Amino acid sequence: MIIAISIISLIVLICLTLFLYWAYAPTPKAPRLLSKISKEEILIGTEKRTYWKYVPTRLSKRKVPLVIVLHGSGIDGARIRAWTGYEFDLMADEYGFAVAYPDGYKHNWNDIRKNAPFPAKKKNIDDVGFIKSLIESYRLTHDIDLRQVYVFGYSNGGTMALRLAISEPGLLAGLAISGSNLPTDDNLIDNLRAPMPPVLMVNGTADPIIPYEGGNVRFFGKDLGNVISALATAEAIAESHNGPKTTQTVRLPHLNPDDLTTAERKVWLQDEQKLVALYTVHGGGHVVPQSIAKFPRLMGKANRDFSAPREAVNFWGLNRL
Repeated sequence: MIIAISIISLIVLICLTLFLYWAYAPTPKAPRLLSKISKEEILIGTEKRTYWKYVPTRLSKRKVPLVIVLHGSGIDGARIRAWTGYEFDLMADEYGFAVAYPDGYKHNWNDIRKNAPFPAKKKNIDDVGFIKSLIESYRLTHDIDLRQVYVFGYSNGGTMALRLAISEPGLLAGLAISGSNLPTDDNLIDNLRAPMPPVLMVNGTADPIIPYEGGNVRFFGKDLGNVISALATAEAIAESHNGPKTTQTVRLPHLNPDDLTTAERKVWLQDEQKLVALYTVHGGGHVVPQSIAKFPRLMGKANRDFSAPREAVNFWGLNRL
């Protein structure tokens, strides 16, 4: 009996150690901000939906932009707020825009993929209606500019952002997606019918979930169908705009010699307009690059040469408000 208990205790200890090493990531401490974040509710049909709202107290009287941050599967609005290093809140204070962190239905989104075995997809939750109602709520309470609504999406949140941009042309002024590619045609619920708004993409070549070169997506044993490559996704978005295009590619300065990843940026332009910016992180994982928050090790390596949230805000021009 004593030997059996000792073996069980050892197994539990090993499992706990492995969990802490691979799956645990400490939540960074929230910074001091100009205003307080609050949890809000919206009723969409019979479903009570929640989101976290951050609106700086020192907004000007003019109409202000809104940035919506969509989390990945298995987490929520509070977690993606932390995993983006609270940088959207800090930049909201700095540049004067509002932020929303919606909570998906049972921690996931009814995104643009046909094959996604999550509760939101199986129940066909109206997430498009949820986001549109959230935008309207901000318009009524904070006089946001409907021409300046932007979405940052991570993983499942990225494919939800793609659904918003593709299924609701004109709804978004720009989007940014990290760890997300377009599904293959057989796994796509809607097609690009109109020019896409400017899109910033961040993809790691060693992403353990979304294959950089395209292929089958699996999430903890669940089959989520196939996606095209990161490059093909960027090119498809660029080709939604008719006419000739040019590209520019630059390697980002490597700031930390201990960082085993490197990054480069390829931009598709039409005249002077940026259509797509693809940040390829060589050796990078299924993460949001920035220097504040840590992701679980099982998600792969994070690059510290740039901040995806800050690059998104700069790409949208919100740093020039």
